[in-house]
This record gives sequence, C-alpha cells and structure tokens, in this order.
Amino acid sequence: MRSAIARALRGTLAAVSLLAFVGLFFALEARVTSPTVLLGLAAVGVVSLLATTGRSGIQRLLGRANSDPDSHGETAAEDDAWLDESAGDTPWTDRADRAGAETDWWLARLEPALDDAWNRWSDAALTVGLAALGVGSLVLIATYSGGDPPLGLLLLVAFGLNGALVTLPFLFKSD
Repeated sequence: MRSAIARALRGTLAAVSLLAFVGLFFALEARVTSPTVLLGLAAVGVVSLLATTGRSGIQRLLGRANSDPDSHGETAAEDDAWLDESAGDTPWTDRADRAGAETDWWLARLEPALDDAWNRWSDAALTVGLAALGVGSLVLIATYSGGDPPLGLLLLVAFGLNGALVTLPFLFKSD
C-alpha cells in the first residue's frame, strides 16, 4: 500500500515539475510575466523535480550528469547505429532527434531527468493539468473586460486543450 502511494505521489510530482518548467519556458519566451511569477514557476519546478528524482535529476537538468550511467562508455554514435550499419551510416535525423544530457537546451534535458519517475500517475496529472490550463484560459477569455483578449490566452487554450487530448490515450495504454 505504501509503495503504491509513493509511486502515485512521485508520478504526480513528475508531471507537476514538467508543467512548471514548460510554463516557465513559455513565460520566459512571452516576456510579459512578472519576475515573481517566473521565480514561483522555477521554485515549483525545482522543488518538485528534487522531490521526484533527488539531486541526480537536478544535475541532469543542469547538464552535469551522465544521462545513462549504464552505458559503460558507449558513445551516442554507437547507440544510434542501425542493425548492421556502422555509426557513420546512421541517418543524421535519427541522431539529431534524440535529446541527451549533452544538449545545450535545458528544456530538452528535462525528459531524461524525469524518465525514471514517469508513470501512469504522471500521465493522468499531465492530462488534467493541460486541460485545466486550457479551460482556465478559456474562462479568462470569456471574462476579459477589455476589447480584444490577448493572443497569448488564445494560444494557451489551444495548447492546453489539444495537449490534454493528445495525452489522453496514454491513460489507457497497458503497461
């Protein structure tokens, strides 16, 4: 019983961390959010990541840790070699589409950091969080007192509701 509760809490915190960091990214890109909101999103993301994965998750996010400690010195090019092809013959798109710990973009390093903690509870929390973001933005648009609502709210409605619909099938997959 205790491990089921711990697994549910860990999965939910992993999704909260993902949502907080993605929200922080969008807020930084929009450049219209107050520093207090930015610091709050960063704090929620870091605290939930720390609670979910420990110090190793923070180190992976910062790009200071090995993304796969079991690789035993294998390079990414060796891992990408297709069946009987050499690493040099592997299409560049196959290698470029994978974000490892060596990437310079901090948001791409979030997935490997959360990989061990992600479970069905994470899928459920992510779906509910994205749906709440979309519906909440729709409510803000409906109650907006000005003339034209901000375009950012319309984008949040689209991203939130579409994201929730995209993640919905993951709730019903078999393990």
